[in-house]
Amino acid sequence: MTVWIVLGAIAAALVLLSLIPVGGTVEYSRSGTLVHLRAGPLCIRVYPPKPKHKSKAEETRAEKRRKKGTKPTEEQPAPRPGGQLSTLKAMLPLVADAAGQLRRKVRVDKLLLDVTAAAPDPAMAALAFGGVNAAIGMIWPLLENNFNIGERRVRTKVDFKLSEPEAYLYGAFSMRLGQAVVLALTLGIKFLKLWSGQNQEQTKKEAV
Repeated sequence: MTVWIVLGAIAAALVLLSLIPVGGTVEYSRSGTLVHLRAGPLCIRVYPPKPKHKSKAEETRAEKRRKKGTKPTEEQPAPRPGGQLSTLKAMLPLVADAAGQLRRKVRVDKLLLDVTAAAPDPAMAALAFGGVNAAIGMIWPLLENNFNIGERRVRTKVDFKLSEPEAYLYGAFSMRLGQAVVLALTLGIKFLKLWSGQNQEQTKKEAV
């Protein structure tokens, strides 16, 4: 009897934990993908893993936040150079599909998307700009259909110095802890398959 009571208590605790609201941010730029998870005053960098040693300034700021019990302020991210548009186009369908399995329960409170077309000369600018807007036309329905999106902003421009189009993405999201675990596990498997395929393709190109 005692065993069943203990198992029931553990199950109830897990259910309650899964209902805890959490939030976070995702940023994609030329520096790569950056993911933060926030639960109350606690903010954790999920990806890429944080270095083991913190600077004294970072430790001091973290200690002050813990003592005051204040939440880290969410500010407008500073503009950064975008990453490869082709990589973002490959990643977003996987994210949208995984989020779609939760039936639009993942809320994107803020979504910023900047796409830059690459054009070697003014004559190609119109074609490049049209291609960028076509790419947005493919990406945006995936986001709208699988996320509950609040504030959003989309901007496009042309850069004559770039050799290929770039994209910058920033999203602030909120969900339940249980949903975050399911989403992380699902995306982890999908991204491993994606990166494995890309590495194999790159190896074949280098061999040729």
